[in-house]
This record gives sequence, C-alpha cells and structure tokens, in this order.
Amino acid sequence: MKSLSIRTKFILAFMAASLVAIALVGIFTSVVSNRQFQSFIEERLVEELSDRVVAYYDQYHTLSRIGNFPTSAPGTYPPGFESFNRPGILLIMPNRIILIGDEIHTPGNQMPLAEFNDAHPIEYDGKIIAYLAIITPQFRPNPQEQEFVERTNSALFYASVIAVVLAILLGLIFTNSLLKPLSNLNTAIGKMGKGELLQEVPKTSDDELGEVIEGFNQMSNALATANARREQLTADIAHELRSPLTVINGYLEALQDGVLDPTPERIEIIQQEVSQLNRLISDLRTLALADSGQLEIIKDKVNLQTIFNHLLNAYELIIASKNLDLSFTSEEQLTYIYADEGRILQVLSNLITNAIRHTNEGGKIMINASKKQNGTEIEVKDTGEGIPKEDLDLVFERFYRADPSRQTSSGQSGLGLSIVKALIKAHGGKVDVKSEIGKGSTFSVFLPYQ
Repeated sequence: MKSLSIRTKFILAFMAASLVAIALVGIFTSVVSNRQFQSFIEERLVEELSDRVVAYYDQYHTLSRIGNFPTSAPGTYPPGFESFNRPGILLIMPNRIILIGDEIHTPGNQMPLAEFNDAHPIEYDGKIIAYLAIITPQFRPNPQEQEFVERTNSALFYASVIAVVLAILLGLIFTNSLLKPLSNLNTAIGKMGKGELLQEVPKTSDDELGEVIEGFNQMSNALATANARREQLTADIAHELRSPLTVINGYLEALQDGVLDPTPERIEIIQQEVSQLNRLISDLRTLALADSGQLEIIKDKVNLQTIFNHLLNAYELIIASKNLDLSFTSEEQLTYIYADEGRILQVLSNLITNAIRHTNEGGKIMINASKKQNGTEIEVKDTGEGIPKEDLDLVFERFYRADPSRQTSSGQSGLGLSIVKALIKAHGGKVDVKSEIGKGSTFSVFLPYQ
C-alpha cells in the first residue's frame, strides 16, 4: 500500500488539530454559556421572588397563608408567585419547614439540611423571614428560556461548522505555502541526481526551513565547483602528460625507424621528459595525500641557518646564470623553527623557483624569517613582474593557466604553489601572497608554534 504524501499528512494533521481545537472550544463555550445563562435565570428569579415574598409579608405580616393556597386551590398562586409553579423552586421557613414545594419536596415537610444550606435568605427589616431555594437538578427553564438556550447552542454549532470549513481552507493555503519550498528542494535534488549539480532553490523565509535551503544551496554550489575543478584537473593532467609523452614517443619512433641516430644529446632530451613525468607524478601524489589527510608531517626543531645554507648552495648556479641577488635574513633571536625539515625545504624551494622564473636579470630575491604572535613567518619577496590583482586568489589553484609559470615548457609541473599551500596547511599554518604589477610579489608562510 502506497504511503500518504507529506502534503496529505500535513493537511490531515492540520485538519485534525483544527477539529479538535474547535470541538473543545465549542463544547467549552456551550457548557459555560448554558451554566452562565442558568445562573442568570436563577439570580433573576431569586431577586424577583424575594421581592414578591417581602411585599406579601409587608401586606399580611405573615407567610403562613402562602402555604395554604397550593393545597386549597391546586394550580393557583397569589399574583406574582406563578414562577413557583416550576419544579425545583422552593419557599422555606427559617425552621426549614417547606411552605411552597414541588413533587419531591412536599409542603409541610422539613427541608434536608444539605439542600437548605444553599438556600437564599429573604430579609425584612433586617430579619430573615424565609429562605428561597432553587434546586438545580429539578429546576428547568421555562419554554422561552429553553428556546433561547437552544438557539444559542444552534448558533454555536453553525459557527463551529463555519470554523471547520475555514480551518480546512486555511490548512490548504498554509500547507501549500509551507510545502512549496520543500517541493522546490525535492525537484532540485532530483536534478542533482541526474547530474545537474548546480541548483539554486529560492529562500522564502529565515526559519529552520530557510536555513536548510541555504545549506542545500551552499552544498550544491560546492559540489558543482568541486566537479568543475575535478573535470578541469583531469583535463590539465592529460595535457601535462601528453606533452612529454609526445616528445618521448616521437624520438623513440624516429630512433626505431632509423631516421635519427641515438646520440647522447637526444637520449638526454628523452631523459629530461621522463624526469618531467616523474616530477608531475610525484607532485600529484603529494597533493592526493594532502587532500586525503594522509600526508606525513614529522615536526622537529629545525635550524633556520641550516635551511638557508642548503637553499643558497642549491640555487647558487642558477642565480649566478641570471645575475640575481639571493639573500637570507632572520631576526637575531630566531634560530629555530618547529617543522618538518624536508617539507619546509620543499616549500621554500618551490617559492624560490617561482620567484626566479618571474624575476628579470639583475633582480633580487629576499627570504626573511621573523617572529609573530603564536608563530613564525617566512617571507619570500622578489622584484619581479608581479601578479595581476584578479589572479591573486587563484595562484594556488592547480594548473592555473593565467600565470605563464604554469607551463611545462619551463620544466615545471604547474603544481608548485598548490603544493606549497597543501604542505603549509598540513603544518597547521597558512600561506598568503601580496603583489603589485612591475614591483614584485611577496609570499608569506606562517608556521604556528609547537
């Protein structure tokens, strides 16, 4: 059996809640109104009959004769005492002897004390001359009063019916209004399941449902962005692999066909392309480990001067060939940093290599380490060509092509800055870049204390 839709469940729940509420209100109102009306009738009768009894007593100075006329003349009462001709209305002497009674409370008998306690005293010149009792279980309104009660109950019934109809209509309206965002959300999820990852569901409120929709939109945007990056990454990797493989394949075919001789120079070219492939694969593996959180970082005390000397020796020849000035400085009190020595060497090597590619002959590359609050900052500053402002947020993206340095023709994999960001993040730090066209760039690496 097919289960009910959430729309039907909402409508039924709303209708059920409305019906229960209206029924309770109707019953409560009917009971209260009937009781209040009966109480009003009783109060009016007490006041009216009390006045009649007082008037009778003022005229005859006794009430003893009142007890005679019902028995002497059945169905007849003195003028103004006709209301006693209803069950449940009694006139009682102070000694609890019933003067005017009904079929249950016979005149001449003594009134039970339990019922007598609820009687209303009738006074004349400060003296109680009698008691008037209205016995509720036996008391019945007259036809006119009963008709009024029935009309009141009928009006309450029709008002309840109208309220139920309005509740159903409002339930349909409110349910549609409430479920429309859910319907839109369901449609968007269906489209995502078919591969359309970028979906935008309109946010119509700031409540919990609005927060869910906002979270869904953010998730959809993140998935679409990640998917686009994945597709771009796949295309970039294919491009990066194709170039060296094309060169290698061309040389090997030419050597096999005897078109070219296997000279040391040609073998060296093939070896260079193989090395380029190895670098690309190594860089991709490093990034994959970083993305999965499996990149091994072994932190220890690292001597800054040792790192600087290593880098100076490593880049001495290329710096000299381009007539560049490479310098290393640090604050006097800063001798050690807490990091993975091999990974930090890789970070600084990538930043220095990037700076060399973008700095013209005669330029300067300056590496400076300084203490900061809660950590150490290492800056790699160059006097090169600079980075356009619109590219600053993208330079750490993998295979980003706006930068000329991201070309395999320069012997690089195009992943250097992406690796820098991944390695520093694995250290718990952060990396930033500032640049100005024609004046150079500054890459800042922050490493937190242990």
